[in-house]
Amino acid sequence: MIRHSTGGSLLALALATSAPAFAAAPPIASADDLGTAVSAQIACAGIFVANRAEADVLRDDIHSLAPFTKAVTLSVDRRAGTVTASAPGTPTRTALHRPAVGCTLTTGDVPLTALKAQTARLKPLSPLSSRPWPQGDQPVPALQAAAETHLDRAALDAAVQAAFDEQNVDGYPDTRAILVVQGGAIVAERYAPGFDQDTRMLGWSATKSFMGTLVGLLVDDGVLKLDEPAPVPEWKGAGDPRGAITLRQLLTMSSGLAFVESYKPGNDSIKMLFEAGDMGALAAASPLEHAPGTFWSYSSGTTNLLSRIVFEATGGTLEGMTRFAQQRLFEPAGMRSTLIEPDESGVLVGSSYGYATARDWARYGLLHLNHGQAGGKRLLSQEWLDFALTPTPASPRPSYGAQLWLNRAEATEAGRKVLQDVPPDAFMAMGHNHQIVAVIPSQDAVIVRLGWTPEGQKFDWNKHLSRIAAALAPAVAPTE
Repeated sequence: MIRHSTGGSLLALALATSAPAFAAAPPIASADDLGTAVSAQIACAGIFVANRAEADVLRDDIHSLAPFTKAVTLSVDRRAGTVTASAPGTPTRTALHRPAVGCTLTTGDVPLTALKAQTARLKPLSPLSSRPWPQGDQPVPALQAAAETHLDRAALDAAVQAAFDEQNVDGYPDTRAILVVQGGAIVAERYAPGFDQDTRMLGWSATKSFMGTLVGLLVDDGVLKLDEPAPVPEWKGAGDPRGAITLRQLLTMSSGLAFVESYKPGNDSIKMLFEAGDMGALAAASPLEHAPGTFWSYSSGTTNLLSRIVFEATGGTLEGMTRFAQQRLFEPAGMRSTLIEPDESGVLVGSSYGYATARDWARYGLLHLNHGQAGGKRLLSQEWLDFALTPTPASPRPSYGAQLWLNRAEATEAGRKVLQDVPPDAFMAMGHNHQIVAVIPSQDAVIVRLGWTPEGQKFDWNKHLSRIAAALAPAVAPTE
């Protein structure tokens, strides 16, 4: 059996919440309450993480997000590193920025001084732009020349332009970045006004693929075991059937845990992302609804359980988890702009809050395209990569592996794929507002689209990505 999330798409991500600044967050009772929390979280990162103008963030991110965010106003305290969102008749909510980890929506359970102390010894990664691509930003002439030889330049430019022109109406930056890599070289790169190669952009649920990779590193190290019971303390009680859930089942969204992914007041996803200071604990409290391994259900709660498992396996502190992500994935892969924002407990919110430049999202795709290697070193084992791209048996559609979407044709629906006109060997990290990192091994290519498609509107992934892919040649040589 299979269960998809409701509320617009499989990957629908959240909207908002409420509460007086620095007071305990009350339950989200209505869409109006929902507005201030999501606004505080998103605006804080837009201003402090992406370094965008407050007015642009308010207009293009907050007021465009959903009907109930249109009345939100922002108060920014740059010295304190806080953004407070307000709306008539609803409680305010505040998010705190810390440079090495981004923004955290406060609930009032942890004092701001304690939150700031969590990151006192952490430093953001510094860019190394002077290095050759992909570790840095300097083009490699031989790669560029070889890549240009094999593609249809006019068709590629037209396809990229269409992804902007058909979406970005009346100055609204719906598509914000398109970046295409083939043969190891950047062959197309374009940004909407107000965005550039240094702008970190939110991946929403594409972040799940980052967290899956961090789990993979610990599995490769022997610290975690795929087929042993997942190390979740709440499930260790005698007779608790959840104690049988394995790490493999969590990674493949087949744990059997009950979790309502739709983003409506009172549902699990809203409680987790916008009321809970410890998101992993909330997810761990979910009851078992199906026998483990028998039922596929897309769940952000499942990924935040994985996040907490990584947190505990790397020392049980925000500092330890962040250093692990930086030293084992982001830095060696050249993804030096990348961060995943934490909740109040210090656990990185692996379901939703990853930020990176378009180039760093592409570098993540290259890590997979290059069989787990980056910078001349192996970061991930081939065994892990094969597992991540194996369809989960619990789903009748071969469209999900381990925190990655697969584009394989399915046997039961006339060969229908997630992206019907994109090659079937493609696999993807995908997120709300139509974020995508598509890896196409048969074309030695990575295609990144980042944007902010509002609720109720659509970016046609299949149309635009297939146009871009059609302009690229089949793979002519390994990237590395």
